[in-house]
Amino acid sequence: MIDEDMAELIGIHIGDGCISVNKRYKEYYLGGDLKEEKEYHDKWVAPLFNKKIAIPLYNKKVNYKEHPKVGIYGFHIFDEKIVNFFNKLGVKSGSKINVSVPKVIKDNRKLSLRFLRGLFDTDGNIYFDKNRSCKLPLNNQPNIQLGTVSKNLVKDVLFMLKRERLNPRLKKPYKGKRDKNLVYTILIYRRGDINYFIKNIGFKNHKHYTKWLIYKKFGFCQPKTNIYERLKILKKSL
Repeated sequence: MIDEDMAELIGIHIGDGCISVNKRYKEYYLGGDLKEEKEYHDKWVAPLFNKKIAIPLYNKKVNYKEHPKVGIYGFHIFDEKIVNFFNKLGVKSGSKINVSVPKVIKDNRKLSLRFLRGLFDTDGNIYFDKNRSCKLPLNNQPNIQLGTVSKNLVKDVLFMLKRERLNPRLKKPYKGKRDKNLVYTILIYRRGDINYFIKNIGFKNHKHYTKWLIYKKFGFCQPKTNIYERLKILKKSL
């Protein structure tokens, strides 16, 4: 059964997870950026994954590992049981070029909101453009975006966002540097839509949410800062 927690985990998986199946092994992987997303995984993803998957299936918690050379923080599970578990939820192995949102999630508003949070936390981003109409332009125009190589996923996400009466824009697809496939980008740019997104979908990943907190506190968010710099700024402003 897919409840709200599981819907978010499926969104997280589609963003940053991987299921690999071949003749030699069946593997599940989930992870993120070592510097920017360790807290997100330790405080949010791991407890959620343990509660809904690891403990029910294996009666133990997942074991994250740091990989400094590649800047990754994540875990691997080599076992057929977890692959079958995700298959039953409608999440298959292999390339994500044809991935889509499980119908039970797409058709249910509460499930879709949690799914979107997991997906935008992992594959999304929030950034702030400069208002160039001012004499001293600041990065005070928020944008939330999501990039994916899957046309099916784009179609599903647009449907769920529009059901919330948001007005996302689909940007012209482009070829990524590391991927031969086209990348499709969904952009949420209207102020009212962004406020609605933050309130009703939100970010649990501090990599994104600290940018929003800086913007709400100071009216702008300087680009190219890291999570530690933003946390330090927020701490000083208390």
